[in-house]
Formats: sequence, structure tokens, C-alpha cells
Amino acid sequence: MKGKKKFTIGVLRAIGVCALVGILIGALAFLEKDHSVEPAQIIFAGTKDDADCAILQSGGSCVVIDTGEAQDAEHILELLRERQIEKIDCLILTHPDKDHIGGAPALLDALPVKMVVCPYYNKDNTPYRDLQEKMEALGVSQLVPSRDRVLVFGDLKLQIWPPEDFYYEKDNDYSIAVLVEHGSVNLFFAGDAQKQRLQELEQREFPDIDLYKVAYHGRDSSHSAQLIRQIEPRLAVVTAKEPLGETADALKEVSAQVLCTLGQDYFMESNGDTLEWKRLSASDP
Repeated sequence: MKGKKKFTIGVLRAIGVCALVGILIGALAFLEKDHSVEPAQIIFAGTKDDADCAILQSGGSCVVIDTGEAQDAEHILELLRERQIEKIDCLILTHPDKDHIGGAPALLDALPVKMVVCPYYNKDNTPYRDLQEKMEALGVSQLVPSRDRVLVFGDLKLQIWPPEDFYYEKDNDYSIAVLVEHGSVNLFFAGDAQKQRLQELEQREFPDIDLYKVAYHGRDSSHSAQLIRQIEPRLAVVTAKEPLGETADALKEVSAQVLCTLGQDYFMESNGDTLEWKRLSASDP
């Protein structure tokens, strides 16, 4: 009788353990589903010359990284209208050169911009000074980071990496770098970083990079090549006709697929696990 009782208790315990395991598995599946990310869309705007502009959307939020030249503004606004974007939650101006800030005045005139992120820059630069005065007149909040910051828009997590010094000989080295995380998909934007700034970025630890917006339009640079070999991106966006010299060689070495934006728009979508892309034509929605 005792043996039978022990057997019954053992069976009940086994059933209880199985039930508990089932509940835990179900709870984990629910939590995983509950915390899944909404798809994110990314557009790299085709520009008339070597210039940068990327539009990122997630969960009703919009982030724009750089604005091309003034001559690109109407095309960028057209892309925003096609995506039915009526506000920009965050505009990141990586540095004050005209091929990155040129379209900003037109965007500020056309759409509400909640926040602008830009680097500390104390040189005399009339277009940049005029742009700052325009932002102040419009009451746009400006973030000038002196340390790493994290911003979240929808399911996009942006790690903002400002330049580490307050003075650089080359304006391009003032470039803010941005690591965008969407689930397990990672995008890295290096502005126009040149030797000094690239040396700073080489000291960083990177996750697996799905897409790299290549520094300084993919121009020939041993330090640009070194960073490419370090991060080994799957996709590389070059905001020019083509990458050059050692930079081009490094992209081949790591088997990166290269997308060039001179006169060509690209649309991408991330589901948090994978990143897909296609070229946009005038007939695409």
C-alpha cells in the first residue's frame, strides 16, 4: 500500500513539474511576442552630388540623419510626403558641411521638427550659424551632446557618439556617429569622419553591423578601410557614385554589398531580425 501511495505521489509531482514547465514556456513565448518590435523603414535619398540623407521610421516616429545639399531639399520633402510623414521627431545633423545641412532650412520650413541633434562647433561658418538662428527662432530644441547619449523613437534605439574633442582641424572630424539598433538589426552612420575621428571610432566596441553608412562618401582612406575591416558590414551605403581606393578594397575584402546613392534612392525594411532592401524608382510608392 505504501509503495502504491509513493508511486501516486511521484506521478502527481511529475505531472506538476510538467505543468509548471508548460506554463513557463508559454509565459516566455508570450513575453517574447509582447516585446517583438514593429517593422522599421529606412530610406536613403538619392542626391545630385555627394551628399547624405537617411529617413528612418518606426512606430509612428521619424528620424532624419542629415539633409543633403540645398538642391536636394525638394526631393527629400517628396520622399517624406510619399511616406505620409507630417513631423520629424529627431533631426540629426552629423556636422556642419553643406552636403549634410544644406536641405535643413527647407525641412524646418515645411515640417514641425521636435529636436535637432548636432555637434559642438565653434568655428565661423555662416550657413551653420544662420541655421542655428533659424532653429532658435522656431523654438526647436537642440541637443549638443558632450558625452554618449541614448535616444529612443518607436522601436529604434539610437546611440549617439559625439566627437571626443572640442576642436578639430578638419570640419569632417566633428561628425557625430550614430548606432541605430532595431531588435537585432544594427545600422551604423559615421558622417564624414576622417583620420582623427575614425581613430576615435576604431576604439569602440561594435555589435554585428548589418548596414554601414560609409564615412566621407567612401573616399580613399586607410583609416576608413581599417574601420570597415573592423566592423565587417553586410551592406555598405556610399553617398557618392562609388567607393574609392583602399576604402573600396576593404569593402570587397569583407564581401559587403555596396549601394551608391548618387541619383538613386534605396528603401529598406527591418523586422528586427533581418534587413531587406530595394532600389526605388519614380513609380514606387
